Amino acid sequence: MQKELLFDSATWLVWLAPFVGVLAAGLTKRKDPVVEGDRVLRHDKAAILEHWAHGIGTAVLLVSGIALGVWFLPALVGNGEPVWTMMDIHFGAVVVFLFGTFYYGANTLLAKKRFREHLPTKDAIEYTKRHYGLLLGFKKFTMPPERKYFESEKMAYILALASTVAIIVTGLFKVAAHSVDLPAGLMTVMTPAHDIATVAMLAFFVAHVFFAAVLPMSWPVLRSMFTGYVNLEYAKHEHAGWLAELGYSEKETAGADSEDSAA
Repeated sequence: MQKELLFDSATWLVWLAPFVGVLAAGLTKRKDPVVEGDRVLRHDKAAILEHWAHGIGTAVLLVSGIALGVWFLPALVGNGEPVWTMMDIHFGAVVVFLFGTFYYGANTLLAKKRFREHLPTKDAIEYTKRHYGLLLGFKKFTMPPERKYFESEKMAYILALASTVAIIVTGLFKVAAHSVDLPAGLMTVMTPAHDIATVAMLAFFVAHVFFAAVLPMSWPVLRSMFTGYVNLEYAKHEHAGWLAELGYSEKETAGADSEDSAA
């Protein structure tokens, strides 16, 4: 006998998760980046929470979704209990993903500068060329004065944003189909669209993990997703533009240190 899926018995959690995320954002007091001695606050606690809720939710969604099979690939799990179990895992990931994503989205809308700092600027092409030129060992390039996020990250952000929106919209239609009858023609569009968005998200996610966690040069930023801070010297070298936006002046700091020593 087939057990009842969580998508059928606990659908309300899927609709509640976005509301809780938005409510949590409204109740959260954010802390902006600031230079504190020899370190720089890059991510406050809210940023860390929304990042890991969205990231872990996305990772489990991708694994369970691919295991269940996408439009153009066969399922990796057989019929019966394995499929039901994977569907319930997918359900749990949906709830976590929606909370993290809507928490992030509401936080971003409440402070528009957080959204703008993710978007590519007029320097996107030039900075990306110089950045990857350095990574590839071309000595003619110098490190561009990158802001909080690399311009290459910002361009990838557009793909992540588009695929996330597509996954949420199509996914909610798929969830609704467990409770109400939807036109077959509509679901014929929504299902492959959901799968295509999943592949796009997978491409971004793999690249993000590689450049943000595997490459040693990214480890200081990876640590900041746990501690909130990056070393000041690292920020000077990799994110000079960001420090300038924070009003940091090495000359002024040096002058203050000299006064303290004289006192």
